[in-house]
Amino acid sequence: MIQEKSKKKRVLENEEKIAHYLKRLSPATLYLDSIDNVKILSLTPGAYNLNYHVEVNHQKFIFRINIEAQSGLANQIRYEYQVLKFLEGHHIAPKVFHLDDTCEVFDFGILIQEYLNGPHLVYKKNQILEVAHLLVRLHSLPFGAMDLITWQDPLLETFNLARNDLRNYKKRKNADQAIINLAAKLLKGSEPLLEAKQNLFKVDSVNHTDVVCDNFIRTADGLRMIDWEKPRADDCSYDIGCFLSEPAQLWCTEDIVTPEDRDGFVQAYAQQSGKDEGLLCEKVDIREPLISLHWILWGAIKLCDLEDRRTLPELFRAHEEKISRYRRLARPENIEKLLDTQHR
Repeated sequence: MIQEKSKKKRVLENEEKIAHYLKRLSPATLYLDSIDNVKILSLTPGAYNLNYHVEVNHQKFIFRINIEAQSGLANQIRYEYQVLKFLEGHHIAPKVFHLDDTCEVFDFGILIQEYLNGPHLVYKKNQILEVAHLLVRLHSLPFGAMDLITWQDPLLETFNLARNDLRNYKKRKNADQAIINLAAKLLKGSEPLLEAKQNLFKVDSVNHTDVVCDNFIRTADGLRMIDWEKPRADDCSYDIGCFLSEPAQLWCTEDIVTPEDRDGFVQAYAQQSGKDEGLLCEKVDIREPLISLHWILWGAIKLCDLEDRRTLPELFRAHEEKISRYRRLARPENIEKLLDTQHR
């Protein structure tokens, strides 16, 4: 009861701070003539951010408070702001209005961005094809125009990501030994591909890197992507592999992409991008198990941290509400499926 009161108190304090902050903001920042009325409509906590849905003079915005740096960068919120500015005008992401990384009012960096009205994506054929079209447009942008995190050796970097996840998971006192053993086996089986197939992967595009249905909004003006916390320059196969990863899909829903829709997605992407479909399939088949293992271990680590009370206080509620999602990911059988695919 005391903990619940403390959470409510923290939320109310944030809401009061946000209302006060917005009223002191220059109206021009939000493309308004004045700021007379501020309402805090709702809070959508993410895994790393608190996203407040606010209304200012009947215009809606997202007031985003960055609690933890998912990208690992010290300037996380500025990086996200710069990426959103880069994407402006391409009808891919929300418009961003304001950055404040001084931490003078809040203890964390903040963004104010466009509120996108519409439902999230579902894994149905027509919507899956919309994703293919949007990713082709994203991946065709001139990524050299801004200073992005870059994976120069995409396959090796993906392997290292999953390997580091496993190292971190092993440190958790309540880690599942079955997950550890199966993950180590999958990584061992992937090692021969590193040198043999390394040359297939090139840095060729901006990748969102978190391509799950929760991060797509179907607006009246078309599909848009949100949560631009950790985009990077990479081979396009990362985004495709993430979208087609069953564990990544399980993070959002128990409904997964059918084999037929999976093939249709890759075919549509290849046709619209002009890429060789056979090569694209080969790269995704090589890389996707490692991306999937990353998702499984990420979920397992978050679950352990919750159980061990290691989660940051500001984000505890968000993670607690998603505990069923973490449990869907952190199952040994999810890795066993990957091993079955690897041995075919």
